[in-house]
Amino acid sequence: MMKKTILYALAALALVVGGCGSDADDEGTQPAPAPTTLAMGTDEKPQWQAPNYDRYEQTMTVEVLLQDTLLPYAGDGDLLCATIGDEVRGVALPVDYDGQWLFTITVASNEAGRPVTLSYYCDRLKRIFTTPWTDFDASTPPTGEDGIYKPAFVK
Repeated sequence: MMKKTILYALAALALVVGGCGSDADDEGTQPAPAPTTLAMGTDEKPQWQAPNYDRYEQTMTVEVLLQDTLLPYAGDGDLLCATIGDEVRGVALPVDYDGQWLFTITVASNEAGRPVTLSYYCDRLKRIFTTPWTDFDASTPPTGEDGIYKPAFVK
């Protein structure tokens, strides 16, 4: 009787161990996608200058987090610029905040609803990335979770 019990236990153990094998098709075991490798550019560091905010009736201040794809390349030499039309309406320097790069940018305008474009200069890559951002709205909360708080420069 004891031999039978041991044989059943060994057979059950073999089934359990055999069922725990690793298979690349199993959910959750797919290898992580390779990080995006971005090409080096030749852009010189822009000379963006913050506007004279006294010339504008309204401002909006937003904390912009850098897109995850750009994090490996970010550094203290980077810049963020907001433009309306061809005019610089805000410039911000990065702050390393718990491994995330944060830009607190104040954007100025005399008119609500104007489209704002963001440009990000990456010093390590020597590249400027530009994306349409949001329409100017002085009532925009400074922090949040949606797209304007973490814009996609790299698609």
